[in-house]
Amino acid sequence: MMHRQRGVGLVEVLVAVLLLSVAVLGFSALQIRAVSATDESLVRTKSMTLVRNLSEVMRAYPEAYVTVSGTTFVTAAASDAGAVPTIQAVISGSATNTVKVDSDDISITGTDSCLSTGIKTVDDKKVAKQACSINQLAARDALMVKKIATDEDIKVNVTTCPGTTTQAIQTQMCVITAWNSTKAILDDDDEKACADSNGIYKSGSQCLISEAY
Repeated sequence: MMHRQRGVGLVEVLVAVLLLSVAVLGFSALQIRAVSATDESLVRTKSMTLVRNLSEVMRAYPEAYVTVSGTTFVTAAASDAGAVPTIQAVISGSATNTVKVDSDDISITGTDSCLSTGIKTVDDKKVAKQACSINQLAARDALMVKKIATDEDIKVNVTTCPGTTTQAIQTQMCVITAWNSTKAILDDDDEKACADSNGIYKSGSQCLISEAY
């Protein structure tokens, strides 16, 4: 009988190790999922902060409109053909640090900017040597928000909300933030778009769409 039972203890140990391994693997998977959920929650929080900041910037310059041309913009009235809110033009454009507004460089680096620490006297009043126009200030503030988004690896875009015909910040605009492989756009054909043209989120997209007025 003793001869026949040799190795039984080893089998029991192997079975115990197998069960323990399954339990550990399950726990590891749970940990990975928990970390992923935490990261997702963190990036969503950052995205909401960006949206709030950008919404405040949009409200600060309701009359700022430009015509769009790459990274170069020209001041326009809201009623002009092709006029786009300055914030939308800068955020949606390719520029990251510097743009041109009415032929003047506007930069968040401080090397080329209408902002200045110097002052001059005009009619017995001290004013900045270089004064920014509303569109230049709007462009600079938009660049700062865009730079923060870039540093956080979050893509940001401003577009007209689905169903809104008037392209004006005062009516209804959609701020889209996206991360990882998702694009901050509304597109029916692009599989990596945040949502379709009706604003319906696409399956698996990692993004947020927020309305701003």
